[in-house]
Amino acid sequence: MIEIDGSFGEGGGQVLRTALSLSCHLKKSFRIFNIRAQRKKPGLQPQHLTCVRAAQLIAGAEIKGDFVGSSELIFNPDKAYGGHYRFDIGTAGSTSLVFQTILLPLCFAEKPSGITITGGTHVPWSPPFHYLKEVFLPVLKTMGIDVSLSIERWGFYPKGGGIISASIAAAGRAIKPISLEKRGEIKAVNGLSATGNLPSSIAERQRASASEVLKTHGLRADIGLLDAPCIGQGTFFFIVSEFENSTAGFSALGQRGKKAEDVGKEATEEFLEFFHSGAPVEKRLADQIVPYMALSKDTSSFITSRITMHLLTNIWVIEKFLDVKFEVSGKEGEIGKVVIRGRGSHG
Repeated sequence: MIEIDGSFGEGGGQVLRTALSLSCHLKKSFRIFNIRAQRKKPGLQPQHLTCVRAAQLIAGAEIKGDFVGSSELIFNPDKAYGGHYRFDIGTAGSTSLVFQTILLPLCFAEKPSGITITGGTHVPWSPPFHYLKEVFLPVLKTMGIDVSLSIERWGFYPKGGGIISASIAAAGRAIKPISLEKRGEIKAVNGLSATGNLPSSIAERQRASASEVLKTHGLRADIGLLDAPCIGQGTFFFIVSEFENSTAGFSALGQRGKKAEDVGKEATEEFLEFFHSGAPVEKRLADQIVPYMALSKDTSSFITSRITMHLLTNIWVIEKFLDVKFEVSGKEGEIGKVVIRGRGSHG
């Protein structure tokens, strides 16, 4: 059984989610201890339990320690089965994180899958729906993984209630390696400024602020406005940059007391930091694609705008499950290169 110290590195829920994904796909049991030991609320929280239960369902797993506050979990899976699944987080917990937990094993199931997840679609500390659809999934598409994703209703913190649906084709063949070392020329910058059950003037102010920041750098973006269907209230700003060889996305959420102008400015300044780095892969995408790279049959590589502890921690977990060794060039917090010779979809 694979032993994982959940306090290693970044020490958050990502350690658990990556372990669940690879465990379900590879049929390898694991024990994780010190779960989120350094967090203000250590142990499993409801959103993490939803990921555990989702993984248990798709892989017929036997589990021990699946309760709120648990610092240790034993997960013993059978195999991942494709099918139709529905998950309700019950809070504004992230639909994206549940989706990413079960996506990898379902990609390799013997038949296609359809999943519907209810919860938070645009919430703090997780990739928003639009990031998955416009940045993450297109990269997987180039690797031979076909997933369509749609949103029926948005879910903001704290009410949640958002609904996303996905159709996942069975991969049926080896994952293609990728090489993202040169991004090429910039082709377009687009964006979305959205409000849910709030005045549209807020979305307009978010857009105006972002446009002004871009203008000072000689850039412009086509930013649309949207009145988002949702139960609660919230605002969201998203900017996506398309280069010849890669795509990057950056977002910000509104909250009580936060100026609309600051929401637009926050996401735009993060984009500009990435833009001036010259790298093709932004820091968040880097840690999300490494599990798939490890399962390709050949060498994959990318240059990222920043080596993060999230990335290094995810690599550490992957190396627990697969006989692979990542080569990371660069210091944490700086631009860097990642190279991996994949082991194929069966590890």
